[in-house]
Amino acid sequence: MTTVTSAWSSPPFRRVWGAGAISALGAEIGELAIPVLALVTLGASATELSFVRAALLLPYLILTLWLGVLVDRHPRRPLMIGADLGRALLLGLVCWFAIAGWLTIPMLIAVAGLIGALAVLYTLADFSFIPLVVDEHQLIDANARITAAQSAIGVAGAGAGGALVQLLTAPFALLVNAVGYLVSGILIARVHVDDPPAPREQRRSAFGEARVGMALLARHRVLRTLMTEASIWNLGNEVLILALTILVLQTYGFGPLVLGIILMCGGLGAFIGSTLSRRLTARFGYGRSLVAALLLGNTAPLIGVLAAATPTALSIGALAASFLVSGIGIGIANSQAVSLRQLAVAPELRARVNAGYRLVSWGALSVGAIAGGILVTALGPWSAAVLGGAVMAIASLPVALSPVRRIVSIDEVRPPGA
Repeated sequence: MTTVTSAWSSPPFRRVWGAGAISALGAEIGELAIPVLALVTLGASATELSFVRAALLLPYLILTLWLGVLVDRHPRRPLMIGADLGRALLLGLVCWFAIAGWLTIPMLIAVAGLIGALAVLYTLADFSFIPLVVDEHQLIDANARITAAQSAIGVAGAGAGGALVQLLTAPFALLVNAVGYLVSGILIARVHVDDPPAPREQRRSAFGEARVGMALLARHRVLRTLMTEASIWNLGNEVLILALTILVLQTYGFGPLVLGIILMCGGLGAFIGSTLSRRLTARFGYGRSLVAALLLGNTAPLIGVLAAATPTALSIGALAASFLVSGIGIGIANSQAVSLRQLAVAPELRARVNAGYRLVSWGALSVGAIAGGILVTALGPWSAAVLGGAVMAIASLPVALSPVRRIVSIDEVRPPGA
């Protein structure tokens, strides 16, 4: 049995949870508003949309290692606050420029790159901040609660995002996203925990510190396996989502609300899965429940896309059902995988190792965005979506065939002396 206790008794955690929930609501709306802004308002092509997506994701490929060193050297809370406020300002400017008629595709690409860089900074800082806010036996519950909140907001946010974009237009929907980041930054500013920077005498060059994180990641069997699965999944998912956006909005002629409903089902499934994660981990251990969840979540989208070859209500229903099932698997797996990654390395190396993990796994997103634009242009959106779903389906194999499936307790991955 794996020891798991509630994190809700920690007031700092409740503030961090609230900040994440509010910013996630805005981000869900923005996730729909940005592609609609590019496709509908600015008349972008599939290739131009892929450039917007790639700009948003490219910082994970080129900045992650260096920002990971920054996070390990400095207190995390001010970095998170700055990232939230910076994204709020940038989205507010996009809204203003779009309403004034000044926004262009190159400008949107540039702003997307800046927002992506701040998202990298926030993600790395948040990953290392959560273990400072709760005790280690509360960590899986904390991650499950964060996943559950994000998933529940995915349910409301995707549907609300589709409705807002359709009723108010994409620029005003992005303004809601900006307000979410602003409120999140205010809540993080109210969290006070012991978060000291690394002593200066322990610091080496940025390159040397980044290399230490990459070296540990490369030789750690659990982290290496999880990184491989995440990279393959992200590559396929980015192709799928880009192709699906064009398929639903342009090829099939449905509005943003329909696309929002499909994505909303994924959020609903993830909420259901995340509520089960703690009990499944305690009952079956990390490994078996993680592998089963990955097999379920990673295979469902391919089945849904195969059933959606024509623009009918049945096709939309099949897509929505597949996203629901996929979300359940992802919701179960995410809090387990994140907890394993957080406790598998010493705290002073956590951000650098996570930076290496993000460099590879999230770097695959920018590759997938470019590949998605090429595949949609060459094969058509439905065929590109099928290919993306197929890549996602095989992503489970590295974990299913590795020793990770036999992990029962977190103690099995804890570093010596921890």
